[in-house]
Amino acid sequence: MALGAGGCGASAVHVDSTPVRFDQPIPGELLGQLTWRNRRNQTRGLKYVVDGRLERAVSLQGFYRLTPESADELAELVGP
Repeated sequence: MALGAGGCGASAVHVDSTPVRFDQPIPGELLGQLTWRNRRNQTRGLKYVVDGRLERAVSLQGFYRLTPESADELAELVGP
């Protein structure tokens, strides 16, 4: 199925957020405690965390938002 010259009609949505950083490691114990919520309000944690290390990144794929508690924990870690 081709989308045609006009594309799919979707437009980008800008959300204010903290920029992605790669210079701040996340402690293993925190990594295993982080939780996300999907649009159906289902909460889940990361899969494939072994001994404080993320073994597979597949559990980061999808459309999820950090729970407020996990967002606060990460905010404390990265500082102002």
